[in-house]
Amino acid sequence: MRRLDSLPNEGALLRLLGVGHALVGIVLYRRELRSIGRAGVVAAVPAGGPKSTAFWFLVPSPLVWVVGRLVSDAEAAGDWAAVHRAHRLSLFSAAAAVLCMPVSGFWGWLAISARGLWRTRQER
Repeated sequence: MRRLDSLPNEGALLRLLGVGHALVGIVLYRRELRSIGRAGVVAAVPAGGPKSTAFWFLVPSPLVWVVGRLVSDAEAAGDWAAVHRAHRLSLFSAAAAVLCMPVSGFWGWLAISARGLWRTRQER
């Protein structure tokens, strides 16, 4: 069994999650995305319906990637307090998402956040 320290850090895992989420969204919502593109993008997404679902599915992907990068940078700088706070907030957010939508990929986010929170307690 590999030790947690030998695995990629949580920042890298969050970036991977962000890219994976975008790829899944592109595959799942390819029709809706084409429709948004054909409509000219500007004001092409209504408040509800399939296009809206596609849009809101894809919005978090770059944000998760950026958070992952910031977590990695804070860890590299030795700012374990910032890393800990990020994982604590992320864990609460992931837990809320799992409660609202238990049949989802939010479990992966929850696992990454829990691992990060556990690891930062070791470093502080």
